Amino acid sequence: MQTVLFILSAVFWVAAAVCVPSAIRGRRRPLLLFLAVFALTMTLMPQPVYRPVDALLGNGNVTYFIFHALTIVAIALLDVIVQEAMSPRGLTRARKRATSLVTSGIIVAQAILFFGSDWRVTDDIAASFIPRWDFTAYAATTWIAMGIFAVSFAIACLADLRRQRRPVTLISLSLVLLACLGVLTYAVISLTSAVLAVFYADYLLVGWARTAYTLTLLLSPISLVIGLGLTAAVDALAAGRENYRDRVLLWRITPLWRRLLSDTPHLSIERQLSPRQLLTVSGPGAHLYRRHVEIRDSLLLRPEQAVTPAELVIIELAEQRTQVGLPATPAALVGPTR
Repeated sequence: MQTVLFILSAVFWVAAAVCVPSAIRGRRRPLLLFLAVFALTMTLMPQPVYRPVDALLGNGNVTYFIFHALTIVAIALLDVIVQEAMSPRGLTRARKRATSLVTSGIIVAQAILFFGSDWRVTDDIAASFIPRWDFTAYAATTWIAMGIFAVSFAIACLADLRRQRRPVTLISLSLVLLACLGVLTYAVISLTSAVLAVFYADYLLVGWARTAYTLTLLLSPISLVIGLGLTAAVDALAAGRENYRDRVLLWRITPLWRRLLSDTPHLSIERQLSPRQLLTVSGPGAHLYRRHVEIRDSLLLRPEQAVTPAELVIIELAEQRTQVGLPATPAALVGPTR
């Protein structure tokens, strides 16, 4: 189980890393923040991490409280993502304030229930459901929040499915829906088991309920993270492929651009790039476009300049690359489409 938790944590950190390029460009920043918080939450679960961290915090199972608090923060961030995607005008200031207040209120309530109790000093706090109402009330704040959000997020995804046509977006939404079902199942089983543990001292979570509990705990986060990050990953791969094609063509067209404009440098507004800069410059497509335009202008002004058939092919390829238009598609709940 510990190995599985480590693998899950690694998957979530990788998903967050995939979103970094989009976040740098100003897109999917709430998604990156959610993935980072969620990855940190899952990283605290394995015992080889939990126990040393808790020892640093005084061995009072404070790490358990941090885990629940981070879960509430992750739910709030996911709510921000949903509201930004579903609201025509984006997330309003009032909505942000309400989300912050509700999140803070839940965490404060958790802190009062946690630090005001004595059950938190048990040796294995996460091993079973503690048969006490104050523990049930504490843990229920997280489970109820998870269940409510799973339902609202699923409704939003179902509404979004009807207006999306991009296959990768449909797959992403389906995975998120599956995750919502798993989260709701996990929350219901957890809350029910905690209540039964209070009423029946010998209660144990066994059979199909234990199987469903374990599977949803492991598979729901994976399905959610993949669903939320799939569009970003596909877009990043597509952007990388386009960037590579632009850079290759920029490298090929540069000698022709330099030769044709060597006698008329005043016609060019494009800056000179060294061979190393051609390989590393950001936005190679913009440089390709300007050099292609300047080559065309130079040939119009001085048609007597000699151009080989191979160079004409390069000019035509640049024409195709710089004139390609992308079709408009609806914005997706799981991330902007390209």
